[in-house]
Amino acid sequence: MEHNAGEIVELAVRRQNVNISELSKRLNVNRRTLYNWFKQRKLHTDVILEIGKAINYDFSVDFEGELKHLNFAEDINVNSRDLSSAHSESVYYWMEKYITLLEDYKRLVRKESSERMLM
Repeated sequence: MEHNAGEIVELAVRRQNVNISELSKRLNVNRRTLYNWFKQRKLHTDVILEIGKAINYDFSVDFEGELKHLNFAEDINVNSRDLSSAHSESVYYWMEKYITLLEDYKRLVRKESSERMLM
C-alpha cells in the first residue's frame, strides 16, 4: 500500500509527540489547515520542510526523491525570522489568510442576522 505525503508527515508529527495545536502555532496556520495537509496525496516541498523544522524531523529519508537535493541539517538551523518571511511568501500562508477572512465574515453575517431577528 502506497502512503501519501500527508500520511507520512502526520505519522512523523505523531511519532515526535508534537501537539497539533502547538504545531499550528509554530507554523502560524490553523489546525484545520494541518489536518487538510495530512489528507493530501502530495505536499509542496516548502510545507514538508517547514513542518520538519517545526518538529525537528528530517523528512529527506521519507521523501528521498523530492528532498534528496536539500540539506536538512543546514536548513533546520534557520532562525524564526527567516522561517516567517519564507512562510509569508508561501501559497499556504495566503490561503490561510483567506480562510481566516472568510471565517470572520461568516461570524459577522451570523451576528448581524441574529441582531435583525431580535428587532
